[in-house]
Amino acid sequence: ELNRKEMEEDHNKFLKTSVAVIIVFTTILVAKLITYSKTKKKSVRVPPVLQAWPPLIGTLLRFMKGPVLMLKEEYPKLGSVFTVKLLHKNITFLIGPEVSTHFFNAYESDLSQKEVYRFNVPTFGPGVFRFFADALKVNKLKGYVDQMTNKAEGYFSKWGESGEVDLSFELERLITLTASRCILGREVRDQLSDDVSTLFHDLDKGMLPISVLFPYLPIPAHRCRDRARAKLAQIFSKIIASRKRSGKSENDMLQCLIDSKYKDGRETSESEVTGLLIAALFAGQHTSSVTSTWTGAYLMREKHYLKEAKAEQKKLIEKHGGQDQLRYLI
Repeated sequence: ELNRKEMEEDHNKFLKTSVAVIIVFTTILVAKLITYSKTKKKSVRVPPVLQAWPPLIGTLLRFMKGPVLMLKEEYPKLGSVFTVKLLHKNITFLIGPEVSTHFFNAYESDLSQKEVYRFNVPTFGPGVFRFFADALKVNKLKGYVDQMTNKAEGYFSKWGESGEVDLSFELERLITLTASRCILGREVRDQLSDDVSTLFHDLDKGMLPISVLFPYLPIPAHRCRDRARAKLAQIFSKIIASRKRSGKSENDMLQCLIDSKYKDGRETSESEVTGLLIAALFAGQHTSSVTSTWTGAYLMREKHYLKEAKAEQKKLIEKHGGQDQLRYLI
């Protein structure tokens, strides 16, 4: 019986010792994991953060004053990648071709356009981008080439052999007319009067730096934006209804958007198509006119590049059978 008690005591001691060893081992393991986690986090390089005075609102004030000016001032100090804290948002800028490549090649799960363009919802409407894929397929774009060349030739035929023009105004007007014809349809082109151009101008002016943070803030620019969108919605709704009643099928984005359906078979609504039309015209005109203006301005300033560019175009046109065979562009 004594031996039995001694055996039980030894067994209990063994259990206690084992438990103590396990606890110590677990504690060491957890400590190691925590240390490793902290070390790993510290080893990850994060972009420098712009510091401004006064705290919290200093960067906001600079951003509202002008994002481009802020970028020009901070780029020499912080480099090509840095973060700006704007109240509830952190915005990281990637400046230059070396780093901007990461933006264009990133997965949607890492860099989502949906998050960036939330401030455009009041302008374009909610949930409007999902149908663009079909409307911008290569076979659709090929059908726009003749319309583009005809519109450009007709527009420039009104110019004289020499003179002075406002390059920004003329190219913006040409691209707006071309985009409206090719992307938005014949009916939209006919309705694209000065009043409609003014409405798009009001939409554009409603995209301010403060809009990134507070897109629904009740300020004059936003109210003007909302009124312009409501008037455009009326115009486009009439065009959409007219197209549906006529039963005609056109080779343009408007037709593609009208014919689009959700997976459950539901057709797109007039409100959704209107938002897509507005977004399409912005995409087809806004950045294109700016890029074209700067390209033209630089070519006019750097005459040797202009000469080489004209020679290159002439060579390509001759190579592909003349100006009437411009389908080689696509």
